[in-house]
Amino acid sequence: MNPKILLGLALGVASSVIWGGHAVVARPALAGQGFHPLDLAAFRYVPAALILAPLAWRARDALSRVGWRRVLLLATFGGAPNLLLFLSALVFAPAAHGGTIAPMTVPIAGALLAIPLIHEWPSRGRAMALGIMAAGVLMIGWDGVAGAHPGAWRGDILLLLAGSTWAVFTLLLRRWQVPAIPATAAVTMVSAAAVLPVWLPWRAAEVLALPPGSILLHLATQGLLLGALAMFLYARAVELLGPTRAATLSIMVPVTALLLAALLLHESISLLQGLGASLAAGGMLAAVLFTGRKAG
Repeated sequence: MNPKILLGLALGVASSVIWGGHAVVARPALAGQGFHPLDLAAFRYVPAALILAPLAWRARDALSRVGWRRVLLLATFGGAPNLLLFLSALVFAPAAHGGTIAPMTVPIAGALLAIPLIHEWPSRGRAMALGIMAAGVLMIGWDGVAGAHPGAWRGDILLLLAGSTWAVFTLLLRRWQVPAIPATAAVTMVSAAAVLPVWLPWRAAEVLALPPGSILLHLATQGLLLGALAMFLYARAVELLGPTRAATLSIMVPVTALLLAALLLHESISLLQGLGASLAAGGMLAAVLFTGRKAG
């Protein structure tokens, strides 16, 4: 195989593994280690803003053409509010739900919202694939109503909202033709500026009283791995593989989340969840392969 393709696959898989592990790392922090969703949001955006600031500065001309009003709107859907929805969901829902329901909701919500936002209709094959994904998501979340996690439905609703708001973010990037990496850098900086003034007086003292090892772990995972490294890895994978091939690697996110939740957190995976994850992952792969769309 072409070394360029092999490198792209390796980088894409690495980014997907990092994203898939997000819920697995965040769930224990929120469920028993004394952290609040706002703490992890501060850890995510403040270090990442420092790392990504040079990218935003380098792309300042492109961002000025986008306009600050649009940047703020992008930050609303793809920045701190979106992350806080996801993290708040993990207070109620297990990591296996967080790592599967939210990412699988993105293409489904994106296809539905693309109709009014960018006047794009999915092809018949893509619509069928998305329907399969939706059925898989329902199967994964069913134990939030009647299975091993009867209170998880509250978190599942927040995960659906998190996936839907991220879908709006990606659609706005396409509608306004905003480059993804400069937009991510700008959104990260706006989110840091919004989160830090709230976090400092409310949570900083309590967080500093927590074990230093836990603080450093979540600073590294949120700010460095998730906030910066995963984005760079995925962007490079897109350059090497092309967007369609790179997008197929997104099926690794829910697969990784389920495996890590079972291995590291000992979360039980029911037969229904396993079947739902398999169905949704197959639908996700088919949704990428059936790329045909109809203009509205």
